[in-house]
Amino acid sequence: MTPRLLARAAYLAARGLTAVTDAVPPHLRFGRWRQMLTLLAPREAVAVVPRPAGERTTSAHAARARLTTRADLRCALIAGALDNGGVEMVVSALARGLPAHGVDVEVICTVGGRVAQELERAGVTVAEVGPERLAEHLSATRPDVIQLHRAERALIEAVDGCAAPVAPVFHAMESYLDGKTWASLRHLAAQAPFCVAVSGSVQRYFAAQLGATPIHVVVNGVAQNGLARVDRNQARRVVGSAAGVDVRADDILVVALQRYSDQKNPAGLVDAFLRAAEREPRLRLVVAGAPDSWLEYRRADMLRRAHARGDRVSLLGDCDPSPVLSAGDVFALDSFAEGGPIAAVEAVALGLPVVISDVGFARELVASTGGRGVVVPVAAPGTSPAAMARQRVRRHQANREAFARGLLTAAGLGLATVSGAPHPFAEADMVSRHAELLRQAAARGGERRPEWSAGSPG
Repeated sequence: MTPRLLARAAYLAARGLTAVTDAVPPHLRFGRWRQMLTLLAPREAVAVVPRPAGERTTSAHAARARLTTRADLRCALIAGALDNGGVEMVVSALARGLPAHGVDVEVICTVGGRVAQELERAGVTVAEVGPERLAEHLSATRPDVIQLHRAERALIEAVDGCAAPVAPVFHAMESYLDGKTWASLRHLAAQAPFCVAVSGSVQRYFAAQLGATPIHVVVNGVAQNGLARVDRNQARRVVGSAAGVDVRADDILVVALQRYSDQKNPAGLVDAFLRAAEREPRLRLVVAGAPDSWLEYRRADMLRRAHARGDRVSLLGDCDPSPVLSAGDVFALDSFAEGGPIAAVEAVALGLPVVISDVGFARELVASTGGRGVVVPVAAPGTSPAAMARQRVRRHQANREAFARGLLTAAGLGLATVSGAPHPFAEADMVSRHAELLRQAAARGGERRPEWSAGSPG
């Protein structure tokens, strides 16, 4: 049997394992079951473009240097795991930017990681506290206001009833929440001054679940100088070296910064790309991200190995985003569901046209560029796990042809000359709006809970 036929047979087996995975209850699926799937990890390490040591600390110190007035509000940002991903990037931006608005910040995580270490190096106070000790920690530190950035039941129950007002921040369509978690979240939201959503679609999703609770939209933003633009030729050499390929000058390089996860749908992206590559041989794809699910990494890998144009696809691990995006000609994201994909905003800020499934603020982002991109119908309309499961086991997903056409269209747009993220997707806009809402929450909390007045000593 040829290697290509072996890859096809392996992919059929992976589709069966995908169906089993989608049938596993969420509390097991994202715990012990995912741990078991680490058996699918390749023996060799997945190649990466390494991140520079002390990443982004310079901009953090600059943000603190702009603080000209004494902080009069203390905020706890509860982040859950603080390793990598979009939620972590938003929490990091807020922790660095809010001090310039007179807000002193403590970041509380349940599990540390790369982002936690970067924040500590930047001088941000980071505390690693388990859910069982969270209420005690908050009682001791006495913040004036709390933002909860994870819809996890243990965290929700730990902050519910806290003396400080709690403003939940919703980052994604949490379609896998169980009934008990929804009940806890509804109770917390009913007591909250308001909630925050990172896009209109996330707002509508949670509004349908939470009823009359006010939900403000604050879209995710990126810093004007958040990603250093790397010389294009140098970036293509760096990325090509990590991928073990020669990225030629005439290659049309499609880049994707995303985790290998059920929601991010890397297999669907690879399959759609291969369809486009059948029509445009200059196309090349590099996917870079943390392998949250080794099954998803393997599915994408098997697809490329089974295809005649599979040598045009490279799968990397969690990389430094600056050279990856600087090397690209097109950015692509074919997620089933998103809140506010920061990597797509970073791509736009560097002038790349984007091809993105109709999730989160995709339409608003493309519109802000003057239409330099393509929004593709999502493969699984709606947010139900069952709809996603039906698409995940298909040989070709429902939006494959549309996404392939989008890639071909974007390939002809070329890079734009830009000076950062467009309004309202700039980090300064996001931080300023969060600061305004935090003050509103603290004021309302002070009216209802006089025992914790703003600025009271810890």
